[in-house]
Amino acid sequence: MIGRTNVGKTIFCINFAEYLGLQRMDVYFQLPDGTTRQRKYNVSAAREELSGTEAHHTRSLQSITLELPRGKGMRQLKLTDSTGLVDGIHPDLEMREAMAQTLEELRRADCVLHLVDASEVMKAGGLNNLGELDLQIAELGKRKHGYLCLANKVDLPDGQRGFKLLERELKGLNMLPVSALYRQGFREVKEHVWRLV
Repeated sequence: MIGRTNVGKTIFCINFAEYLGLQRMDVYFQLPDGTTRQRKYNVSAAREELSGTEAHHTRSLQSITLELPRGKGMRQLKLTDSTGLVDGIHPDLEMREAMAQTLEELRRADCVLHLVDASEVMKAGGLNNLGELDLQIAELGKRKHGYLCLANKVDLPDGQRGFKLLERELKGLNMLPVSALYRQGFREVKEHVWRLV
């Protein structure tokens, strides 16, 4: 899961894990310095503690491993939430390291879910607000078979219009409208991920 800061990546990950049947989750925090720690959460505690409205609430990779039935066996899906990216060079060294860690994970990932805030596209004059950063992520992601752009916040009026603009202007990009908060589009995301597992 990759995208700018405050687009809804953490809420998407938690709600998607719950949608896939997880009620309790072991979250593995992979810090930029290479250390790893683990915490157990129920879904509501994970929402409360791991997500927030301030920028850069997520300061490292946070992974949840799910066991999913596949045929006669089980398959593992590692769902990784990442630090929000920003344009330019962040002044805080710790955040720069966390963003570098995010970009490295992007390079290694089999499936890239790129979350954009569709409601913000309309607020600052259209597609220009998507920004060079998201366009670069999309360009890199398109080279991966598992790339999917998720236009989040379509539950908002500006989100619906933003998605339509994105869809029109970014023809050929594998894109779905979603609401991380209200779980809209989760069935389609599951189908996309399912094909890769």
